[in-house]
Amino acid sequence: MKCDVCGKDELLPYRCKYCGGVYCVEHRLPEEHDCDGIDEYWNVPVNVKKEKKKFDTSSFKSIKSVRSVKPPHLRLASYGYNNIVLAVITLMFFIGIISRGWVIEYLALNPVKFATMPWQILTAMFVHLEFWHYFVNAFILLIFGSELERRIGSKKYLEIFLLSGISGNIFYILFAYVTGDFSPAIGASGAIYGVMGTLAIIAPEIRVLLFFIIPMSIRTAILLFAAYDLLMLPMSRVTGVASIAHLGGLLVGLYYGRKMRVIGRTSWWR
Repeated sequence: MKCDVCGKDELLPYRCKYCGGVYCVEHRLPEEHDCDGIDEYWNVPVNVKKEKKKFDTSSFKSIKSVRSVKPPHLRLASYGYNNIVLAVITLMFFIGIISRGWVIEYLALNPVKFATMPWQILTAMFVHLEFWHYFVNAFILLIFGSELERRIGSKKYLEIFLLSGISGNIFYILFAYVTGDFSPAIGASGAIYGVMGTLAIIAPEIRVLLFFIIPMSIRTAILLFAAYDLLMLPMSRVTGVASIAHLGGLLVGLYYGRKMRVIGRTSWWR
């Protein structure tokens, strides 16, 4: 299909939920195609800002007062929390190459040692020891994490990422004591499921390529992923995949997405 603005052919075009038009990635946002239908809706899923305020120092009375104020672009959040998360995950991957045993011992989530090493519930979500595990999670997070952060803001994105990952790890600990499988767990998959679950609720118009081939809506993709994890749950010991952590993270993401859809019509999106 062709973009209504520039005529560019798109394999997975974006259809605007407000005006019904079809657009390419450059013109998918309402502010990029002068959306006519956006004013008819209360629940706007993006921060529509056509003008960015510049850092203005004219109101300061002295050079000293100007120097004491940190320009916005120097703040940590200006780099994007998703990019910071990706940097930490990448750093931990290389640390794991250098000292695999130390990482597994102290940073991976071990249900037996968690009581004496409680930080593992947080550090485990940043640890990846196999290249493809790291690459796939980082690639998915680069796409969907950046999109969620753009829509809801850095602080709310980080909250969803961390709580989804922690929730997935809590589910894994409980599941370990139920099944008797106390293998250490690592990876950001639970947090990523939370990110995608939130997007599936607040932005159902997003299209994804399953296995980079099959186009479908993000909601359909999430349903398929959840169904697969439920099916593979009894075989977790064999597959080595913490399906229960995926489902635990997804529940948090769906909760946040639903909460945003219900009460997020004004200040939530700022």
